[in-house]
Amino acid sequence: MSDDEISTTTQEYESPVTTTSYSQLSFSLYGELIKSKQTFLLVYTAIFAYLITAWTTNGIIISQMLMVTVGLFLAVSGSTLLNMVIDRDIDAIMERTKDRPIPSGRMPVSTALKHGLLFTFAGILSVGLFINFVTMVIVFLGFFFDVVVYSIWLKRRTKYSIIFGGIAGGLPAIAGRTAVIGAVDIISITMAMFVLCWIPLHILTLSLIPKNLKGYKDAKVPMWPVVSGKAQTIRVISISAILSAITIILTSIFLNIYILLQLPLIIFSVYVIVQSLANLSKPSDQRTFKLFKLASMFMVIAFLWLFVGVVISSYATCPLRIFLW
Repeated sequence: MSDDEISTTTQEYESPVTTTSYSQLSFSLYGELIKSKQTFLLVYTAIFAYLITAWTTNGIIISQMLMVTVGLFLAVSGSTLLNMVIDRDIDAIMERTKDRPIPSGRMPVSTALKHGLLFTFAGILSVGLFINFVTMVIVFLGFFFDVVVYSIWLKRRTKYSIIFGGIAGGLPAIAGRTAVIGAVDIISITMAMFVLCWIPLHILTLSLIPKNLKGYKDAKVPMWPVVSGKAQTIRVISISAILSAITIILTSIFLNIYILLQLPLIIFSVYVIVQSLANLSKPSDQRTFKLFKLASMFMVIAFLWLFVGVVISSYATCPLRIFLW
């Protein structure tokens, strides 16, 4: 989809709100537009990547952490707003998304487009000015992969688009780490790989829910279950679960977290794998929805426990270190 198409006349969507002033547009409306849960989850990975890195290097600097958080929140929110503009025709067709602010007529496309561009570039610029150049490049790449590569170029063309969407999703974790060390290392890569592998686990389980699958078919979006069927999609979900578990455990090893402290993470990772394999052997809508909920918990718990692990490991006394090892 070209830039001209993004900014084309949208009278059919704008008519109910063309007289609405900016001050009348509620925060809850913007919460919907930026997919607040998804945005907060991505920013969450960046915050904990920052905390993990700062704790194990030069210490946590509150002002630096706040600038990373604000910059990434703006950039991710802006990218999501732009995606809402690009996908407005798809959203109007799908049952799950037809009530979003743009297709439902509660937000003018022009307003969403302007604020999407403003938020995105404000986020990128603030990271460049107050953090470092490497992190600014990472945040820009997140925008580029999410909006240009994923949404404009590939989403309507191939089922493999979610891989590139996954790359965009993994970059906030890299940004959180580069904000401290100013370079990309193996730990930042494994953190990003965890998110990249987690995203198919999350998105594809969501796409298998019957009403969502019907929506993708109606909108002619080539999601994996639409193109390749339910059985292959479940296999991809299982592979994603296994790779997610491997990459997050590798991250804990690279961070020198003690073996005993890794056990809860390993146990939870194995549980995710078992649930994925159970759905592979005996697929059901109930198991699929359970896996979708479990995937979100996996992301939250994994990054939190990595931080807990590095904190406890750093404070362990010598005898305790021997016990933990």
